[in-house]
Amino acid sequence: MQGYQKNLIALLGILMLIFASNLVHILLSDLGFNVIKIFRLANTFLWICALISSVLFLTFYFSREKVATIVLPGMNKKARKNARKICHLFSDRVVVDILGLAVKTRYGAEMPKVNVFLANDLYSGFVAVENIGNYDILNRTEMEQKLSGILSGKWQKYAVTSSELVRGDTYVLYRFEDCQTSMRLIVKDSDEIADFVSPNKHELRLAKDLIWHCNKVPHLAIIARTRAGKSVFAGAYLAPLMIMQGWRVEYNSAKSDIYVQKYSGKSEPNEIVERAEYWVSKMEGRLQLINKAGAEKYTDMPNMVDIGVFFDELGNLNASLEHDKKLKTRWEMAINRLSATGASAGLHIISISQRATREGFLTGLARTNSSDAVIMLGGAASSPSERQYLIPGFEIPARSYGVGQGIAKIDGSGRRWETPHYYETPLFKHYV
Repeated sequence: MQGYQKNLIALLGILMLIFASNLVHILLSDLGFNVIKIFRLANTFLWICALISSVLFLTFYFSREKVATIVLPGMNKKARKNARKICHLFSDRVVVDILGLAVKTRYGAEMPKVNVFLANDLYSGFVAVENIGNYDILNRTEMEQKLSGILSGKWQKYAVTSSELVRGDTYVLYRFEDCQTSMRLIVKDSDEIADFVSPNKHELRLAKDLIWHCNKVPHLAIIARTRAGKSVFAGAYLAPLMIMQGWRVEYNSAKSDIYVQKYSGKSEPNEIVERAEYWVSKMEGRLQLINKAGAEKYTDMPNMVDIGVFFDELGNLNASLEHDKKLKTRWEMAINRLSATGASAGLHIISISQRATREGFLTGLARTNSSDAVIMLGGAASSPSERQYLIPGFEIPARSYGVGQGIAKIDGSGRRWETPHYYETPLFKHYV
């Protein structure tokens, strides 16, 4: 507890004694007891103590650094009540002894201010810890794991998933979410995908709490090792969902599989490059139609459908193109143009690979344009060296992910998904 707080408590205690002394004086006087001199002396002594305590309180108060404030988003009654209960977990003992966040000054121990926000759906929130010169401690991954440990008992379903500094560097936000209540979509058979069709054809549902707004963020990157569930997610869920919402779909992969055949794609490297160049020409034709109509983008054209072009096994494709520099140059030029301008023409690139490295994924402009919507599954999600290529700058605690489990960062899908969050792809019962 800080010096000014101790003196404030002392001052309040003295004032209560003065009040009690006067009350007893009045009661005894009414009963005929002559105790005026005694209580006058007591009151004089207490008033002197109150004056000294007031001076000390004001000295400590104005000499301390001002406490930074943070404006929390609005909460409904239930969320606000639960947020207060979570905040009570961060007592002085926890802050000092467990988290070690108190900063010693000549005025006493400087305690960081702690605030808690909980979303109205009670699924996610954050703990805001004041940055009082202790950022080197606050920013460590170990701190996120300690905070997750404090969320015990009724709140153990919450786990800290990421941390970040707010604007002005006054607070560090530790974002937590419910990691026990699954938001996964369950698909018993392929016909049930129709249950997840959105009335807005530009919105694709990826989970109960996640929608990819492809008219805002046009391209998607999927990174996952073999048997982590990426192909089933892309070919068995995303592609048919797109078709059900009126999209045109093509699935290309450097490794021939059922989805290449099902969605009229190509698997030979030279043919994949040719398809990329074909879609560049289609994109240019669409842009000309949009310009002639005086529109800004494809969403202003009533008869222009979305196009989803999948490029799977990019690591294998890149390895094959190393033997043909001209073909490699053609590929890079085509994919860069598609990623840069395809958004205005309604052409969406879904890039899929086992690794996010330069050799295993897209390069240059195409990589940058695919980093606004990223899903990483399995081992790729748990590897910091892997995450740095597409979602750098986030400290994420090490966790073990199963098939179809990992993290997602999808801009334009709500504040929660602007930072990497735990994600599960739709579960197909007949694949289990």
